[in-house]
Amino acid sequence: MTTIYIDPSKKKEQIVKLSDGTYGVMTAMKEKGGLAYKFSFTAHLHPNFLMTHAPIDGDVENVHSIDGEQRFKIQWLSKH
Repeated sequence: MTTIYIDPSKKKEQIVKLSDGTYGVMTAMKEKGGLAYKFSFTAHLHPNFLMTHAPIDGDVENVHSIDGEQRFKIQWLSKH
């Protein structure tokens, strides 16, 4: 499982770091049911995915891609 570190104070767009040392971008997008969050990754190790709810600390997202299933855990960055 790969952890995505998110700064909860940045609601619209931010660069996110993953536990394997790679990076990505989280972008808020307007959808019919409210906001959805698109995760796009710079390395081709992980599939891009859309989360249809706000990220919550400790959530685990299962993402299916042509390379198989990957699991991502959401973790808030500490304020230290």
